[in-house]
Amino acid sequence: MWIRSGLVNPLYILLYLGFTLTLLVQCASPAPPTGGPVDEDPPVLDTAASSPLMPTNFTEEEILLEFDEFIELSNPATSVVISPPLQYNPEYLVRGRRLFFRFDSREELRENTTYTINFGDAIRDFTEGNILRNLVYVFSTGPEIDSLEVSVRMVDAYTGEPISNALAVLHKPGKDSALLKSKPLYFSASDENGLAKIQFIQEGSYALFGLVDENRNYLYDLPGELVGFYDHPVVLPDTVENIREIRLFKREDRFLRESRRWKDGVTLALKYNRPFESMEFEFPESPEPIAVTSSGDTVLLHFEKPVTDSVMVIAISLPDTRDTTYSSPPRDSSISPLRPGQIESALKPGEPSMLRFNHLLDTFDKSLIEFVSGDTLPEGTEHIRSIDITETKAAINIRLEEGKRSQFLILPGAFTDIHGNQNDSISLRLNRQDRASFANLKLTVDSLDKDEQYIMIIENQSGEVDRKIVSGKKTFKWQLNSIRPDNYVLRVVWDQNKNRRWDPGVILNRIQPEAVSTHEIVQLRANWDFEQTIIPFQE
Repeated sequence: MWIRSGLVNPLYILLYLGFTLTLLVQCASPAPPTGGPVDEDPPVLDTAASSPLMPTNFTEEEILLEFDEFIELSNPATSVVISPPLQYNPEYLVRGRRLFFRFDSREELRENTTYTINFGDAIRDFTEGNILRNLVYVFSTGPEIDSLEVSVRMVDAYTGEPISNALAVLHKPGKDSALLKSKPLYFSASDENGLAKIQFIQEGSYALFGLVDENRNYLYDLPGELVGFYDHPVVLPDTVENIREIRLFKREDRFLRESRRWKDGVTLALKYNRPFESMEFEFPESPEPIAVTSSGDTVLLHFEKPVTDSVMVIAISLPDTRDTTYSSPPRDSSISPLRPGQIESALKPGEPSMLRFNHLLDTFDKSLIEFVSGDTLPEGTEHIRSIDITETKAAINIRLEEGKRSQFLILPGAFTDIHGNQNDSISLRLNRQDRASFANLKLTVDSLDKDEQYIMIIENQSGEVDRKIVSGKKTFKWQLNSIRPDNYVLRVVWDQNKNRRWDPGVILNRIQPEAVSTHEIVQLRANWDFEQTIIPFQE
C-alpha cells in the first residue's frame, strides 16, 4: 500500500521519518522513574557477608564490612573513633557495598585488649546520603571481650552547660602527666547533652579525665584546649552505677602586663590580663601614687606631682603571682588639662549622671552647673540635688522628669583636680528613662557559710550586669532596682582563695576549678517587682 506506480508517496515518507525521529529521541534521553517512594533508610550491615562480629584472639590485618546498598565514607579521619587509639592511621577503602578497614603494617595491637571502632556518622548510602549512625565494630586480641563501662557527664566549669564532642579518657592511675604525654587506654566522645559512655573496658583501676581535643591527637598539648579530671580513681567493676561529672576548664594564661603608657607626666596606664579587683600593687624604692583606679581593663596610677625618675610597679595577682614593670616617665612631664571621658546620656530612674575624669578630683562648685533647656520642670526648682566625688568620678544627682530630654551646662571651673586644673565647658544632654520600662528584683541568697567568701554575679545574654563580693554572712539580700526586663542568671562563685575572681583548675597539681552555682532568675517583666530566694551549692 506504500508503493504506487513504482514511486513512494511523499506523505508516507514524512510520516515514517517523524516516527523514526521520535523513537531515536526517546531512546537517547531516558528519564528516571517517577512516583516511587524516596529512600529514607540508612544502609544495613550484612552480618553474614562481613567479617565476624566481636571476634576474640584477633590477629587479622583487615576488617570487611558489607552493606545492603552502595555506600560512601565521609571524613573518616575525624568521624571514626578508635579506642584505644592506634599508633598509625589505618586505611579505609570503599568498593561499592564493601568497606575495607586495613591496619598499618607497622601497627602492633595491645595484648589482651578489647578494641572498638566507632564509625560515628561517617557511613551513608551513596544515592540519598542517609547516615548510618554509630556503627561500632568490636574485637579483642585476648580470649574474651571486656564488658565493663563508665558513664561520664562533661560540663563547662563556669557556666555548668554541657559540652559536646569532648573526650572522656581513661589512663593508668598515679600519673597526672599521662594526659600530656601518652594516648589513653580507653575513651569516648560526649553527645549534645555532654554524656559519654566508655564501653568494653577491662577490669582494673583508672584515672578519668575530660578533654576537648582541638588537634585530635588524644593529648592535652594546646593552651586553648578545655580539660578536667575526676577526683577519685575509677575502680571497675563498679558496685555503684552512677554518672561521674567532670568540670572542664581552659588553662589560665600566665599573669602578665599587656601594655603600658604614660597618659601624661602624672598618670601611668597599665593593662593586665587579670581583673583589677583581684590585684594589689607595691612600689619598692619608687615614687608611690596617691591613688590606683581602673578604667575598663586598664589600671591607672595617679601621682601627686610630675614623675622624673623611673617607676617600679609590682602587680600581685592574688594570692601570690607577681609581675614587675619598670617605666620611665616621658621627657615632657607636663600635666594634661582636666577633661571628662564619654558621658552616658540615657539615665535609669534614680541613677545619677556619672562623669569620669582623667585626674583625681579635689573640689567642685555646684553653682556652676546650670539648667539650659526644657520646660517640664517648675521655675525655681533645684535641679542639682547633690554631687558626690570619688577619686576620678563625679556622681551628679540631677532632677529630671521621666521621658523628657534636658540640657545642662557645666561651666568652666566647676571641677578642680588635685593639681589645680579646672574643667572647660561641658554640655550634658540627658534624659531620664521611663520607670515603667524597668523591673525591680530583690534576691535573697541563703545558707551561706560565714567563714567563706563568695562572688555574686548577675548575667544576661549580653554578659555581666552587676557583681558583689560577700563574706561573713549566712544570708545576703541584694536589691536590684531599675533592671531591664530580660533573662538573667545568678552565678555564685565560691571564692576559696579569696582573691575576688573565679579561678580555673590546674591539671598537674590536681586543683579543681572553683565551684560555681548557677541559678535562673524569674522572668522579669516591665513595671513589676520580683522577689526570689536562692540556696546555692545544693546537690
